[in-house]
Amino acid sequence: MSNTRTSLSTSDQIFATLEVGGKVMATVCKNNFASIDEVVRFIYAMAGKFMGLARLNIRNKTQGWTMNLALASRISKPCTPSHAASVGQYRQASLFA
Repeated sequence: MSNTRTSLSTSDQIFATLEVGGKVMATVCKNNFASIDEVVRFIYAMAGKFMGLARLNIRNKTQGWTMNLALASRISKPCTPSHAASVGQYRQASLFA
């Protein structure tokens, strides 16, 4: 992130909380994060598998800023093209047929 307001230094103390449906799935307080993406990956790993819309609150105590992110997750993998039906497999209704 190039925004200096949300920049991180590895010495910054970071508080992060991930909530799903009002339930706290994971919380962390530590330093050594080099980027926001690293914080997100770390808290996702702590939370384990969950499904739905999550709210991630990240607070940089050292620099004095806070950010909120909305994240979506699902437990199952999306359907791969090999499992998807081919386009010609279904007939489309037509007004002129």
